[in-house]
Amino acid sequence: MTWKTVTFATVLAASVAAAALVAEAQPGPGMGQGMGMGQGMGQGMGMGQGRGMGLNPNAPWRERFAALDENKDGVIDRAEMKAAAEAVFAAMDADSNGALTKDEYMSVRMGAQRGYNPARMDAMQQQKASRFAPMDTNHDGVVSLAEFLADHDKIFAKMDGKGDGRVTPAEFRGRHW
Repeated sequence: MTWKTVTFATVLAASVAAAALVAEAQPGPGMGQGMGMGQGMGQGMGMGQGRGMGLNPNAPWRERFAALDENKDGVIDRAEMKAAAEAVFAAMDADSNGALTKDEYMSVRMGAQRGYNPARMDAMQQQKASRFAPMDTNHDGVVSLAEFLADHDKIFAKMDGKGDGRVTPAEFRGRHW
C-alpha cells in the first residue's frame, strides 16, 4: 500500500466515525432517533428523531407484543390474542359478573405504558372510551365476554395484513401507530 492509500483509508475511517457521532448527537428530521431509517423511524444510534419502525428494543409496543406472544415464536396467533383478551376482560370485570360496565372498562389501564406524555395518555383514554359503545352490539349498556372477544377478533383481523392467522411484529407495530 502506498502512503496515499493508507492516508485516504485513515481519513475515510475517521470521517465515517465522526459522522456517526455527530448523527447520534443531533436531533432533527432524518433517520430516526437511533437505528431508524427515515423521518421518525426509531430510537437508538441514528440521525434525527421521530417515530417509525421502532427499532428501540425498549419501545412499549415491543413489551406488549412480547406479552401477547405466549409461546415466544415471534408472532401472535388467534389463540394467543383470544387468551390475552380473556385475561384483560377478567381484569376489568371487577364484580366478576361476566359483563363490563363502562366504568369497569375505563378503570383498568392496560398494556406497556410509561406515562411520559400526559396529553397522549388522555387522548388514548378518550379513544378507549369511544370503543365501548361499538363493542356493545346488543345495546344493553354492558359488554359481555362474547362481545369483547368478537371485538378483539376484529382487531386481530385488521392487524393480520397477510390474512395468514399470524401477526408479525411489523403488522402489530403498524396497527398501533
